[in-house]
Amino acid sequence: MQKTKRDLQAIELCKECLVLLNSIALGEEDQFSIQSIIFIDAIMMSAYINISDYAKAERCARKLLFALHDSGDQKSEGQVRFKLAKILRKQRRFEDARKQYEIAIGNTKAIGERLEEANGYSSLGIMLKSLGLLDEYQKAKEYHEKALAIQMQIGDKKGEATTYENLGKLLGTFGEYQKTKEYYEKALAIQMQIGDKKGEATTYGNLGIVLLLLDEDQKAKEYHEKALAIQMQIGDKKGEATTYGNLGIVLRLLGEYQKAKEYHEEALAIQMQIGDKRREATTYGNLAIVLLLLDEDQKAKEYHEKALAIQMQITDKKGEATTYGNLGIVLQLLGEYLKAKEYHEEALAIQMQIGDKRGEATTYGNLGNVLGLLGEYQKAIEYYEKALAIQMQIAEKAGEATTYRNLGNVLGLLGEYQKAKEYYEKALAIQMQIGDKKGEATTYRNLGILLGSLGEYQKAKKYHEKALAIQMQIGDKKGQATTYENLGIVLRLVDEYQKAKEYHEKALAIQMQIGDKKGEATTYGNLGNKTKEYYEKALAIQMQIGDKKGQATSYVNLGDVLGLLDEYQKAKEYHEKALAIQMQIGDKEGEATTYGNLGIVLGSLGEYQKAKEFHKKALDIEIEAGGRSVQAACYLKLGRVSSWLAKYLYGEKALSIATEIGDRDCQADAFGLLGDVFFWRKDYQKAIECFKKQLAISGEICNRMKLARSYRKLALVFLEIGERERASECFEKVRGINSDIGGIKVELSTLGLMSTLRLLQSRSEEAYPYFYQYMAKHEAWRDSQQGNEQFQLGISEKYAGAPYKVLSRLLYSAGNFRDALYVEELTRARCLADLVARNFSVENHISADPQSWYGMEEIVGKEGDSAFLYISYDDRRVFLWVLKANGDILFRNSEEVDDKTLMAEDAYDLNTYFNKSICGFDVLPRQNCEDRSLNETMSILTQDESETDLRGEKAKDPERMLSECFKLIIAPVAELLTEPEIIIVPERNLYQVPFAALRDHIGGKYLSETFRLRIVPSLTTLKLIQDCPVDYHSQTDALVVGDPKVGWALYKGNIRNFKSLNGARKEAEMIGQLLGVQPLSGERATREAVLQVMSSVSLIHIAAHGNADRGEIALSPCPTAKSIPEEEDYLLRIADISQVKLRAKLVVL
Repeated sequence: MQKTKRDLQAIELCKECLVLLNSIALGEEDQFSIQSIIFIDAIMMSAYINISDYAKAERCARKLLFALHDSGDQKSEGQVRFKLAKILRKQRRFEDARKQYEIAIGNTKAIGERLEEANGYSSLGIMLKSLGLLDEYQKAKEYHEKALAIQMQIGDKKGEATTYENLGKLLGTFGEYQKTKEYYEKALAIQMQIGDKKGEATTYGNLGIVLLLLDEDQKAKEYHEKALAIQMQIGDKKGEATTYGNLGIVLRLLGEYQKAKEYHEEALAIQMQIGDKRREATTYGNLAIVLLLLDEDQKAKEYHEKALAIQMQITDKKGEATTYGNLGIVLQLLGEYLKAKEYHEEALAIQMQIGDKRGEATTYGNLGNVLGLLGEYQKAIEYYEKALAIQMQIAEKAGEATTYRNLGNVLGLLGEYQKAKEYYEKALAIQMQIGDKKGEATTYRNLGILLGSLGEYQKAKKYHEKALAIQMQIGDKKGQATTYENLGIVLRLVDEYQKAKEYHEKALAIQMQIGDKKGEATTYGNLGNKTKEYYEKALAIQMQIGDKKGQATSYVNLGDVLGLLDEYQKAKEYHEKALAIQMQIGDKEGEATTYGNLGIVLGSLGEYQKAKEFHKKALDIEIEAGGRSVQAACYLKLGRVSSWLAKYLYGEKALSIATEIGDRDCQADAFGLLGDVFFWRKDYQKAIECFKKQLAISGEICNRMKLARSYRKLALVFLEIGERERASECFEKVRGINSDIGGIKVELSTLGLMSTLRLLQSRSEEAYPYFYQYMAKHEAWRDSQQGNEQFQLGISEKYAGAPYKVLSRLLYSAGNFRDALYVEELTRARCLADLVARNFSVENHISADPQSWYGMEEIVGKEGDSAFLYISYDDRRVFLWVLKANGDILFRNSEEVDDKTLMAEDAYDLNTYFNKSICGFDVLPRQNCEDRSLNETMSILTQDESETDLRGEKAKDPERMLSECFKLIIAPVAELLTEPEIIIVPERNLYQVPFAALRDHIGGKYLSETFRLRIVPSLTTLKLIQDCPVDYHSQTDALVVGDPKVGWALYKGNIRNFKSLNGARKEAEMIGQLLGVQPLSGERATREAVLQVMSSVSLIHIAAHGNADRGEIALSPCPTAKSIPEEEDYLLRIADISQVKLRAKLVVL
């Protein structure tokens, strides 16, 4: 019965036998009775061992030993002692077990049982290894070597192979993977020699495991496949399942997640078939890990719960603890940090109870990770230190390195950058010592990220390159992709966008090759820092694979990039979409981040109260989650959008938390915010004190980016109090730091401030080099973005403003009107000029280099009997250049506009003064205009409601204003305008001015009655048009579209009704009659029909619903479209038009 695993029945039968024997009451010398009792006790001992009742098994063993000792059967006594030692091991009574092993070995040695002696040494060595103590490592090795010596002496080849395996496992436990591999190879050679197929398969599996640890993933796969082939050949189902599991792990590490899942499922099917519950639970855990990587987080949680149920059923305490830890990791990834902490604490309690030191160390590390995410950094450090103490005690080198790296991570978050770097270096030293190439690459990556966050971009790049070299050497494809990503991010930070793009594309190629969809989406997101299109690709993939969290991230990224381009309303829409998903999936951390992002966007829109509300929501979530560091960051964000008094209170709160948790980085930011408050209150001494504290902390934590920022703030205070020399010293320090760490934006800002400082010091000649350096760097940066008009436009708007204007003023003040004009030209219609140059295949040679400033006279000369009026303005004056065909460049400026003139139109400078629409000047008759706007909030209009007064803001006194504009723009140069035609080059809000309607007094002649007028966006654009090939444009035919029938359609997630536009239809009919073409209107005006004709006509005129900001026109959906058309069925976008290569001479929308 016992041999057929019916242990409980065997025990009951044995008890009955004992009762029977006792009732016979044979004499003490009766050998039959003695031998029968020994036999029965031996059966009962084995049965109790099988059912894990070790206390009763021990009683049977001790009873047996007593009987055997009296009988003088030393051989049997030795065998029972070995079993007793095993029973004591199971009860974790290791010292008692050791004594029994030593006595048993002594017995076998005394009677010359060499094979049993060798087995005893092996068992003792295995037990000492299981203790995981460094002190016992050498003794364990000595015992295995003693066993090996006996086995070699007596010719026990199978035992010899087993001992080589035991030595390999021992050395592997202590991180000596190369030696482990050598021992396994020795075992394999023997097994192949003696034909031990099962042992051979096992050793191939062991070699596969150690090769993984040596980062030879591909070779590891080959060994596991060899093991599988043998196991299938000999019908070893249990081994087959184990190997399928090992192959699943290898393929997971190789990034082949779907294939890994299939292997684990093969393993599970076999284990369920043969009833191997313990390994079934393990496989559920392995499947859960793969499902996490496939973004099936909820299913992963379910599999871990299945594993846990089995482990609790079979009383597998060690497995139970492991699964609690795995569940903690899943909940951590789902953002449920407090629940994750509870699971890790459950795991820890079990591991401490069963004395699993290795597991205990792992769980302390996991708890440290969760506490770090909760912002409890000091507690996280305590747990990491507990993990480290155990790992050092049990010589768990790989774990020790991981813990040093974790300590580096949390110290980096606390702003203790130097200490963080030291810990990373300790981790690296261990990894190099034990040959952990993959870990080494990861630590180099962490060092790169750390130094990148400190602004040490060149050093960061070197570390990432080291990581990449290792990953390429060991064939770690996924790691390579990640490092290419990191290199791309670093290069973006130093504004090397083209090179950054190349690295991101390399990462993308690898991710597509290995099928890493999530990584692919992330890379599209990083590429998206350059173009919105890539973020949309990332979003498409995430929607395809159902990655809700990734979708939210992409919406956040889209919101961020639109915010950088000052498209705050669109940015807000994307952040709101992200928030909706995060609330749906319960991603509290993401929710808090997005509330913060919405707060920043609303602050940029001037909606400070709403911004404050969103930052407060973010703070409430973080307070609930217990994340102290993030709470401090939220207080800082609240401070930035609050009143000055609230800024101070929030700054103090952030400083208090940061000081309490030791977050030096946040402390520096809080002092910076408080310094800003004192600066605003003109308490310059306190401002200086705060900025100096920020400076000191930034220096201590080696954050040179913050160091530069602190010096810059100090410089501004010194400027304000008139200490220009000290301000100059601070600016020079900023410039020195920036030249070391790179960063074009900060460098441009510093060059601009240095030039301004020189002007304030009345050292104009010294200001010129700074201005020219500024222009050269800005133009080089802009040129690196060729083909990315949206980003170029953002760069031009943010960085080509004030410094270019100041230099232009400086040049014409010095009488250098020509160079001043060229500097102005560098600010005009640059993206349009680049686009025209590309489309016409002509050269656009204007640059920041004064050597390229020529050819303007040629442009003017080609226009014949015309004068060019080039206009610029600042807050109070208009600056005018008149360019003549003979090459003369004449300059004038208006008188300064007084406050009375501006206040008469509720304006505070000329820009707001000119910001009146044409209708606002009362030039056009007042009438109802058809509302053709296309936006997300449009209502369902009736026909009458679709007409509205769209004339804009009406000027208070139009005639006086027209006269004032004439006085500012025309009067100063009236005597110079002698040609019959004026070609006007305006800027900014001057495009709103009706030049044709200007006159110097009521009743006087309009400007258009005296001159022919033309308007061009820039001289460069005109030159490119002049150089355009004669045959570039279509010469004949026209496309006229009016009132497309859209009807009910889906727009921006809502079903809208696009009403008919009668005015648009009449307009199209009139234009069609003039041009002799049949307009496309109603149902005929489909998107397909328009695109088909568009590329071949000379003139295009479209009157329809549209959105100028988005570049969208609503056309009639195709008759075969869905019952409710979607945007792709009817919307014509700029991207569609660019693909058809438009050749029209005139387009009217």
